[in-house]
Amino acid sequence: MNGRFPPKDMGILRAEWRIHACELDDIALIQKSLEWLSGIDDCVVWKKDKSFHGPPISTGMVKIGRKKLARESLGRLGSETLQQLLSDGLEKRIDDDKNMHLRISLSKLVKGEVRLCTRDRSEAFVKGLFKIESYPGDNHLEIATELVRSMT
Repeated sequence: MNGRFPPKDMGILRAEWRIHACELDDIALIQKSLEWLSGIDDCVVWKKDKSFHGPPISTGMVKIGRKKLARESLGRLGSETLQQLLSDGLEKRIDDDKNMHLRISLSKLVKGEVRLCTRDRSEAFVKGLFKIESYPGDNHLEIATELVRSMT
């Protein structure tokens, strides 16, 4: 990162939360949880579709286009979860397009808790995607690490 630290509002350009729900899920409760996670009321866009196996499925999506709100949404994960992201290694979560991916437990979220999903368990989850703000010459992994560290 050329010895520079990112400005307070730098680090995340935008964010997105996505959930797939079936007819049996409590859509209103999931929506309320996604609104809390994003920090924005009435922000969930629902799309009805058919699953691979045929039953109806709803996809809920929240797109956060403002940097400040995207950063605040990441902060809503809480210190414990952010520390876990750091200890697990952010390099595993960042793709070539400078997106940081994470999955949090849906069952915990609707109870007001935020916990990362583990890879060895199959559970319902909310997928988060955070676009890292970096420019030529910047190291996006360093920017993301410094950002998450500053939030813990």
